[in-house]
Amino acid sequence: MTVLINDIVSAAGELEAAIRDATVASSDILLSAKSMKTKAKILPQLLVEQYPELSSLERELRGVFEACSDAIDRKSINPVVAKAAISIAAEYQGVIEGLKR
Repeated sequence: MTVLINDIVSAAGELEAAIRDATVASSDILLSAKSMKTKAKILPQLLVEQYPELSSLERELRGVFEACSDAIDRKSINPVVAKAAISIAAEYQGVIEGLKR
């Protein structure tokens, strides 16, 4: 189970990094968001502000970050949910990185 938690935390970190790289948001805003629950609200919103065409993904991105937050808080997560969140995070990371090209 620890492996899944580490994997989901890693996937969320990589997704967060992709969003940070794709947005021109103030670093002060992002630095103040230390908890994953706060990041779940802020990061997708920042991405959609810069790329309105991604507005349909905002709720799903929040869901990925919230699943990660739950895994961290509870130190456990349903393996199916973990694998889905990791897969979705990787997919969206690719979409977001494609925006920079």
